[in-house]
Amino acid sequence: MLLMETVLSSLEVQQSVTGWVLDETVGPDAKLRQGDLIRFEGNDNALRQAGIIVTADCDLEQKKHARLVTLVPVVTIQTALEHYLLTEDCERKRPQIEDFAYQKYDIDKRQDRETKLSVLKEAMQGTTLNKDDPASIAAYFVLDLSSTISVSSYKVLMAALNMGPKKADALRDQIRGRGDLLILPSAQNLGVVGELAWIRHLWQTPLGDIAIRTSEVSSRLGERVARLDSPYRYRLTQLMAQVFSDIGLPNTPDNVEKTLKDVYSNV
Repeated sequence: MLLMETVLSSLEVQQSVTGWVLDETVGPDAKLRQGDLIRFEGNDNALRQAGIIVTADCDLEQKKHARLVTLVPVVTIQTALEHYLLTEDCERKRPQIEDFAYQKYDIDKRQDRETKLSVLKEAMQGTTLNKDDPASIAAYFVLDLSSTISVSSYKVLMAALNMGPKKADALRDQIRGRGDLLILPSAQNLGVVGELAWIRHLWQTPLGDIAIRTSEVSSRLGERVARLDSPYRYRLTQLMAQVFSDIGLPNTPDNVEKTLKDVYSNV
């Protein structure tokens, strides 16, 4: 009876995690594979709590990975906002944020920028970030004292600047359109709350740190919980190739706009 309940439970879990493949059994020769979802319990780093192995199966099979596996972090939408999209929006508004910080800390704006930054840095010595104070938030951003900005602090700062924060719809479109973010099928029923694979933040961990069997979990940092199904797995590797092989071009002047206008005006 207990065995039947266990089988039914496994079937129910599999049906509730569309896009992920669960092992029915873990044999003695089980190995890690590309697309395996790894959960790292107890890791405080939001970018290292879960990841998907992207080391090629052939490298894993032929042991060409130096006993290291490469993972793409699985992160929440909030993490992507606070580590990426909101900080990026602040970067676009850096001149206004700098002027606001100089004003709040009574720094003469007529001085050269390096001097102003030096004075601001001195003013911030021994202080901690006050997430409710727009002056503190602005100063921390200007001085690069924090690599993230919380949603609440971002809204506080935008309000102080009399600038509207980015709309949720615009952020949604950015998430869907970014080439380095992949929206994943939900893995919440597997104990992983992240919704996105963030390709730019690849990291490596020793092969021996990942448990494949239940008996290994207590002695290892990571635990394999499922495998990303196709076509998501193939899309992830495709995006990786696009991100890391992308060739940037200089902003060379061209005649496209003028020619386009001429073509349209002559019709």
